[in-house]
Amino acid sequence: MAKAPKPNPQILKDDILKYLRNEGLAIFQAEANTGPAERSIWWDTKQSPDYKEFVTAARTVGAKMILFFDEELQGEEIFEVEEALEAAELEPEEYREYARRIGELRSYVGFTSRVCIGFASDGHFYWYDLEAAWYEDFIDVLDELNLAAIGLRDPEDLDEDEDEVPPRGNFYSNN
Repeated sequence: MAKAPKPNPQILKDDILKYLRNEGLAIFQAEANTGPAERSIWWDTKQSPDYKEFVTAARTVGAKMILFFDEELQGEEIFEVEEALEAAELEPEEYREYARRIGELRSYVGFTSRVCIGFASDGHFYWYDLEAAWYEDFIDVLDELNLAAIGLRDPEDLDEDEDEVPPRGNFYSNN
């Protein structure tokens, strides 16, 4: 059985808002990452990407208001990843490949990268959070470049128990 393509937040944003209004739910325009992380529970959008199922769950527990926010890729984010590219310790071929990927991602500036709806119940925040596939690639590129900047190539190279940045090597100064 073929896997269904991931929903596109750019398209879903308006559909979600229209659906919520049609369901008679109040919409609260929230800021990104509203709610304390330790009390947030995330809907599995990979296994159940249909936001209507999430809204049904919210209605079932009595939610009358839905928190809503969306984010667009900003030019500043592209600048951040370009700075990470310059700081990364890369071979010329790797550098060119990352520069190519960043160039492709630049075409998404102004597009919806993420749409999120949520509700509060019994002291917890429940979230449906959908990121565009290209935005996940953007985050991967940024993470990879940040790791390359500190001399690592793979996130698995970091010891999970260490909170410190690994040493970059021995530096010797004659001063």
